[in-house]
Amino acid sequence: MLAHSRLLLAVLFIVSLNHHPVLAQSDGVGQIEGQVVAESDGEPLAGATVGLEDARRMRGTTTDNDGRFVIESVPAGTVTLQVRFVGYLTATRTVDVTIGRTTNVPVAMERSTVALAGVEITGTTEEARTALAGAMTKVDAAAIQRIDPIGMQEALSYVPGVYGLADDGMGQTRMSVGIRGLQPRRTQRVLVMEDGVPIQPAPYVFSPLYYNPPIERIREVEVIKGSSSVRHGPQTMAGVINYVTSRPRRTSPGGTVKLTGGMNRYASAFAEFGGFGSDDVRPQVQALFKRGDGFRENNDFIQFNGTAKLQATIGSARSIYVKANVDYERLNATYTGLTPYSLASDPDFNPKDDDFYRIFRASVSAIYERRFNERVDATTTAYANVFDRPWWREKDVFVRADEYEDPNIDAEPVSPSTPGPLVRVGISDAVEGDLTGPYFGNERRFYVGGIEQSLEIDHDVFGQPSNLEIGGRVHWERFRDDRKISDEVGRREGVFFRGDPSDPESIEIVGGSSTYETIALALFTQEEVQWGPLRLTPGFRLEVFEQSRIDRLAGSTYDDKTSVVPLPSFGFNLDLGRYDLGPGLADSRLWLFGGIHRGYTPPSSATFQIVGFEPPSALPGDDTGFDLRAEKSWNSELGLRGRSGTAQFEVAGFYLYVEDLVGGRTAFQQNLGVVESYGVETQGSLDFGAYATWLPRVDATYTYLQSQVVQGIIPAALQTGVVDISGNDLPAAPNHTATVRLSKTFDRLGLMLYADAKYRGAFFTDLENLPVNQPGAPPSHGERGPVPSNTLFNAGVRYDVTDALRVQVTGKNLTDEVYIGSRVHSNPRQRDASLSTGIIPGARRQANLSITYDF
Repeated sequence: MLAHSRLLLAVLFIVSLNHHPVLAQSDGVGQIEGQVVAESDGEPLAGATVGLEDARRMRGTTTDNDGRFVIESVPAGTVTLQVRFVGYLTATRTVDVTIGRTTNVPVAMERSTVALAGVEITGTTEEARTALAGAMTKVDAAAIQRIDPIGMQEALSYVPGVYGLADDGMGQTRMSVGIRGLQPRRTQRVLVMEDGVPIQPAPYVFSPLYYNPPIERIREVEVIKGSSSVRHGPQTMAGVINYVTSRPRRTSPGGTVKLTGGMNRYASAFAEFGGFGSDDVRPQVQALFKRGDGFRENNDFIQFNGTAKLQATIGSARSIYVKANVDYERLNATYTGLTPYSLASDPDFNPKDDDFYRIFRASVSAIYERRFNERVDATTTAYANVFDRPWWREKDVFVRADEYEDPNIDAEPVSPSTPGPLVRVGISDAVEGDLTGPYFGNERRFYVGGIEQSLEIDHDVFGQPSNLEIGGRVHWERFRDDRKISDEVGRREGVFFRGDPSDPESIEIVGGSSTYETIALALFTQEEVQWGPLRLTPGFRLEVFEQSRIDRLAGSTYDDKTSVVPLPSFGFNLDLGRYDLGPGLADSRLWLFGGIHRGYTPPSSATFQIVGFEPPSALPGDDTGFDLRAEKSWNSELGLRGRSGTAQFEVAGFYLYVEDLVGGRTAFQQNLGVVESYGVETQGSLDFGAYATWLPRVDATYTYLQSQVVQGIIPAALQTGVVDISGNDLPAAPNHTATVRLSKTFDRLGLMLYADAKYRGAFFTDLENLPVNQPGAPPSHGERGPVPSNTLFNAGVRYDVTDALRVQVTGKNLTDEVYIGSRVHSNPRQRDASLSTGIIPGARRQANLSITYDF
C-alpha cells in the first residue's frame, strides 16, 4: 500500500509541474497580505478564511492569532479577495496585484445576525477564547486536516488532560474518554455535544456514549473543563466536549469530495455540496460511506451517514439554522478480549463471528436567533433524536490453548482456575449439541427531545461593561431496555421468559425489560463583568428533574425519584498586558485565569444496572441495593495562557474533590466516600519558521495527573471480606501523558509534512490496584493488573497537486507496536470468561491514502 502511495505521489508531482501555480510560473506574480479585525472593537479575528475567488473555488489561507494573512504567488491583475468568519458577514475586496510587489489589504468585518450563539461554546473569536475563565482547548480545522484521524477519539488524544481507553473496533463509535482523572469508560462523566446540542443517548438516565459523529463532518472540536462547564449540563464534573460542524457556504455552488483507502481494507468516501441557494437561504448536504475490517479478526464495520443543513437570514435581525442527520452503522463488535497468552501469540485473535452491533440514529435540531437591539440577543435551540441500538453477543468460555490449537482435539470449556495457558472463545466453539441461552441481546431504544431559550443582555454594572446570559431548558428522554436470550447462536430473536404462559408457576424470567424516563428543567444564569483588565464570571445552574423506571417483567412496578440540584460557579480572567519575551515573541500577551464550580453527575440506576455485573454488594449492614446518590464534586483551577504572532501556550493546575463516586465495573455497588484528582496540564506551540524558514512548527502537550481514593471500603476481589482502598489510585488514570508534533508547510511547493509521538503512562484497572500476579491468588487471564505505558509514532505528508486537488498519506502506529489498550470491560472479582473480557489490544499500524478535490 505504501509503495503504491509513493508511486502515485511521484506521478502526481510530475504531472503537476505544468499546473502548479508556483512551479509553472516563477514571474508575473505578486503577493497580498493584511489583517482581519472585528469592525465593532478592532479585535483581530484568528482563523478567518481568506481566499481568492475564481470560477472554480476559493483558494487561500486562514488568519493567524493576530488576524494576519499572506497569500503568495498571486497572478498580476485584478482579483477578488473574499473573507469569511463564523458570526460575521462575508467581506469582499477587489485587489489590484502588481508584479513583484506586496499589496496590503486591511479588512474590518461586520457582525452578522447569524451569530449562532449556541454552536461554539468557547466563542467565535480568538479574543473571546483567551478571555475564558477556565482551561480550554480547540482542535481546529487545520489540525484535524493535518492528522487526518480515523475517529474522534484519535483527535481528542492531542488535548491535555484528556485520555482514552482502547475499545473494540476502529470506527471509534463507542468512544471512551476521561478528563482529569475521572473514569473514561464510555465517556459517561463528560457532556458531549454537537453544535451545542447534547448527543449522548439519554444525558440524565443513561449517559454512556454509544454514538459518536464521524470525524469527516466535524470542522473543529472544543473542550472546556473549568467553571464555564456549569453553563451547560447536566454533567458538569469532568468537562464538556463540543463538536463544531461546518456552516453552509455563501459562495457560488461547490463542495468537496474526499476519498480515503488504507490498510485493513479501510475505505471512506465523503461528499459535501452547498452554495446553491442565495445569500439569505443557504442549504448544504453531506454524505459519507465508511468501512473497514478493523485491527482484529471478525472486527469489520460499515457506516452510512447523511446530513442536510439550512441556514437562513430572516429580515435584518433574525436567523435560523436547521440540521437533520441520519446515521446507520453495522459492526462485528464484541466484548471478547484476549488472555495474556493470546496477546503474546496472536494479538489479532477474535473467534466471535456472530457478535453483532447495529446503530440507527435520526436527529434534527434548530437554532433560532433574534436580535432585539444592539444590547439584547435571544437564542432558541430545539432538538430531538431517536437512537436504536441492538447488540447481540455469544457467551464466552475458557478453553486450554493447546487443545484449541490442535485440529485433532475438540477443546472443551474449563474453569478459570485451570492451570496452563487459556484462551477465550465463543461457547459454540467448545460445546457441541443444543445449548441453553448461548446468545443474548441487549436491544435498546432512546427518545430525546428538548428546547432551550437564552437571552444575552449587554449592560453596565457600576459603570462597568457587563454581559448577562440567562435562560432555561426543558428536556425529556425515554429509554427502553430489553434483554433477551436466544438458544441459537446467530439467531437474533430472543425471549424474555421460558415456560407456559397459562401456567404462572412454570414461568422462568431469563431476560429483562424496563423503561426509564426523565423530565428535566434547567435554569441558568451567567454574568461577565469587565473591571478594567479583570473579568469576573459568576454563574449558577439549577437542575430539577424526575427520573422514573417501570420494570415490565416484575408486574410493571414503578419507581421514581425527584432531584433538585444547585450548581454555583465563579471564574475570573485577568489580562496581564503585553510583553516582549524575546526574539520572535515580541508583543506577547498574557492572561491569568481561574475558577471554582460544583461538579455533578445525575444518579442513574439505569446506567448502573446495565454496566454493573452483580446483584447488590455484600458489605455488612448494606441493603440499599441500587439506591445510589448522585456524584458531586468541587472543581477548582488556576492557570496562565499567552499568545504572540508565532507562539501560544496554556498552563493550568487543577484540583477535584469528589464525593459519592460510583464505581461501575469495579465490583462494588455503593457510592465511595471521597476521592480526589489533581495535577497540571500544559499545551503550547511555537513556529520556529519565524527564526529560520526551514524550521518546523512544534506543538506539545503534557499532563501530570494524580487521582486517588481519600476514603473508601469495597468488597475484596481475591479474598473474602472487605478491603480499605484509601490512598489507592483511581482506575484508568495515567500519571503522565504527553504529545509532541512537528509540522512544516512549504507554501511554494504545496507540501505539508508532520510527525508526532504520543506517550501514555501506565495506569491501574481496578480500585484495589491489583498486580497481574499475586502470591496465593488464582491466575489472571487478562482481567486484572496495570496497563503498561506505551508510545506511538505517527507521520503524514500532504501535497497540493493544484489549488483544487490535494493528496495525503498518513501513517499511524508506524512501528506496529502491540500493546494493551485497556481492560475496559473487566472485573477482577468476576473471572468467568463471559463476565470479564480481559485484554483489549490497542490500535495497530494503519496507513491511509486520501485524495481531496474542491470544486
